[in-house]
Amino acid sequence: MNNDSSDHGRQFIIPIILTVLTIILGFVSFQSVFPDYPFSRKMYYTLQLFTLESGDRFYEKGMQPLWVTLTFNLARFLAVATLVVTIVLAILSVLKYKFFMLKVRWMKGHTILCGLGGIGDAFAESFTNKSKLVIIEMDTTNENISRLKKEGAVIIEANALDTEILRKVDIPKADCLLALTGNDFDNLTIINNSLELIKEYKKKIGEGKNPPRVSLIANIDSRNLKAAITEEWQNRPDCLECDLKTSLHNFYAAAIVLLEKRKSSVADADLETRFGTLKSILLNYDPVRVNCGIDIKNIQLFNINQLAGRYIFLNYPPDRFSRINQPSDKAMKILFLGFSNIGEELLKQCIQNCYYINKKNTKITLISFDGNTIKERIRSKYKNISKLIDLNIINHNPHHLTFNLLDEYDIRNPEVIYISSGEDRYQASYSSKARELFGDAVPVIRPFYRKNILCNTEICGKTFSFNIFTKVSGRDYIVDEILDKRAATVHNRWIKQAVMDYVNKVNLCLSDNKKIPEPKHTLAPWHLLDEEVREDNRSVVDHINIKLRSVFPEKVLGFFVDPGAVKIDFGFLDDDSRVDQLAEIEHRRWMANKFICGWVYDENRDDSQKKHDCLKDYNELPEETKEYDRQQVKETPDIISLM
Repeated sequence: MNNDSSDHGRQFIIPIILTVLTIILGFVSFQSVFPDYPFSRKMYYTLQLFTLESGDRFYEKGMQPLWVTLTFNLARFLAVATLVVTIVLAILSVLKYKFFMLKVRWMKGHTILCGLGGIGDAFAESFTNKSKLVIIEMDTTNENISRLKKEGAVIIEANALDTEILRKVDIPKADCLLALTGNDFDNLTIINNSLELIKEYKKKIGEGKNPPRVSLIANIDSRNLKAAITEEWQNRPDCLECDLKTSLHNFYAAAIVLLEKRKSSVADADLETRFGTLKSILLNYDPVRVNCGIDIKNIQLFNINQLAGRYIFLNYPPDRFSRINQPSDKAMKILFLGFSNIGEELLKQCIQNCYYINKKNTKITLISFDGNTIKERIRSKYKNISKLIDLNIINHNPHHLTFNLLDEYDIRNPEVIYISSGEDRYQASYSSKARELFGDAVPVIRPFYRKNILCNTEICGKTFSFNIFTKVSGRDYIVDEILDKRAATVHNRWIKQAVMDYVNKVNLCLSDNKKIPEPKHTLAPWHLLDEEVREDNRSVVDHINIKLRSVFPEKVLGFFVDPGAVKIDFGFLDDDSRVDQLAEIEHRRWMANKFICGWVYDENRDDSQKKHDCLKDYNELPEETKEYDRQQVKETPDIISLM
């Protein structure tokens, strides 16, 4: 391990120079004295100078010319100097390393970054106080190491999978640790090793002391792996301490026993008191002040592609460029050129949220050279989505697009074009082809993955270029989770009402001697929710912008990402017809999320089998369900005020 990456090897330049000079001068000297000796023997004599031997052999043939004697003596003294300098530098290097690690061990509130790839470099670049940033990177050739060290970051050239390395950076005293290597399993290993070190620290400081509050954050590119790990952690013993889950379980169990006793007319004052106490705890539950296993609560798993897709959709949505305010407006038309992991996440955002007041299916065309493979994957993952989105995937190289092909697939006038290949060179060439075919009339969104001259200017006419990792790899997105905090706030608001409704329902069942219903699995803190429920909450937040843009013409309400930062006149909520229109698109948004997660329509609802009786057209819903969607729309101002 080397802590001083920018000076890597430089400290031994002087000994190397001295060694070379000693060998040259020594060999020349022995060559002059013993011209008949073989090369290997003369070189052996020369190398012996470094062991302070072979000096006497030089005088075996008597005195030599002055220049030869001077050359030899210079070589002898250089050999000694080389040994002394090397030893001194080695000692200084060890002392420097010890001092460096002591400095790291004394750090508090620092941020530990494991991995300095595209995401890690973007995070490090946006990190303001570099002196509080400790970077562990095993690739010593990484071009960013020298720059970051000069800016004050602490660089440790080592493998972050090494537990001893993690121990030396004192994780329990850090503010957060980020595992941003390019491998999902390596990131998870780093998190697990860090958890073990935190447990060791907690045992060391003893019970009653404040436990470490370090956040452990990892990028997991695989959605399936992320969901599986989340589910596994939800069932860990740490989570049994969750206030809400424990209270709900005890309340449900007490209600069952109480119902049986009441049916048998058996009085139990203690049970009645316990039931009342549990009821009071639930009614006063505060989801913001959650008590749960600290190890689990402080773990954050994110997907950089998912963050990127959300960022692009929130900042460059189709209806930013073409508003749909009337039921008579034409269907939205979106064109994707190329396909990548970020492109798939962006497509998913469109499938989840592109529902407008015109009630028409959004038309999405995706053109890629591996279109047939993509079509099979999308159709298998997002079943029944054709009921909500008109998705057309074309197996064609975007480089070879022609006007005839545009006419054939009716994609002459899209509202927006998303360039979504996996490489910057294709991002540039696909956008050039789009400009050639569509001119400057259609907005082109082209995110880049590396810093280059093409993304220095973000807006050029109707071409929007930016480095996507720079946009979503900052502390606000990864550590502070600015996007998920909004969704978590919406969930917390719902959970308080849902807990109250559940308590009232149990009371009603006790009064009517009916079966006590089990609490919903969604009645859980944000960090213990299934990814499916989280996704729905994220979509609730993101779709607010679309609903508002559907109501207001562009001249009244400009484009925005954060509706809380804009003064909005909510007088439209007094218009029942407008509320009903918005309730319908809200219902379609909800259906899209269900379909994406594999739910199907069935007259008999069964959550365990992902069957739901409301997965049908809004007009076919019972009035009670419609009113639920209307209420969701009417509560928009309250939701925005919490964001």
